[in-house]
Amino acid sequence: MNNKKQKIQVIPKDYMENKEIENEHLEGYYDYLEIKNSTFKNCNFEKIIFQGIDIEESNIENCNLSNQTLTNHSYQQVEFKNCNLTGINFTDSYLENTTFINCNLRYANFSNTNMKNIKFQACNLKEASLNNIKWKKIELEDCILEETEFQKTNLKDLDISSCDIKNIKIDSSQLKGVIVNWQQALILSTILGIVIKN
Repeated sequence: MNNKKQKIQVIPKDYMENKEIENEHLEGYYDYLEIKNSTFKNCNFEKIIFQGIDIEESNIENCNLSNQTLTNHSYQQVEFKNCNLTGINFTDSYLENTTFINCNLRYANFSNTNMKNIKFQACNLKEASLNNIKWKKIELEDCILEETEFQKTNLKDLDISSCDIKNIKIDSSQLKGVIVNWQQALILSTILGIVIKN
């Protein structure tokens, strides 16, 4: 990855490569935007509308993308760090080698996405939707999964043992093979209709 990036203040209309934008309130409408090897720091995307966007080999740090619609597109080798992603919509997208670190993903929608080698670290996914996702290697480390939905998502080999799963919403038929700690096993037993006596 080329680290020599040109600093700019405005996102180009259709293609952005080797650029860095910092401390900007961004705005505009984009029919389609391709971003490669670029960095966003301390940026606010509240006034941007993306009809289509693909992002590759890029870093997004301390940015506000709350309530953005980023559906039906591709995100590869992207790192989101310390971002406000509340209510973000990734529905029907493809995510590969992408990391979310210390991000607020409350109410985020990942339904019907394809995920490959994805890591969520210390993220708030409360009331997020991960329904009907197809995945290969997802790491969930120290995340809040309270009231998070995993309907029609196969959880075999998914390790959620370090996460808060209070009131998690999971199909009982998809629980086989999920990796949990013993306290979580007690929580999930209610989903299976198991009665535990003292």
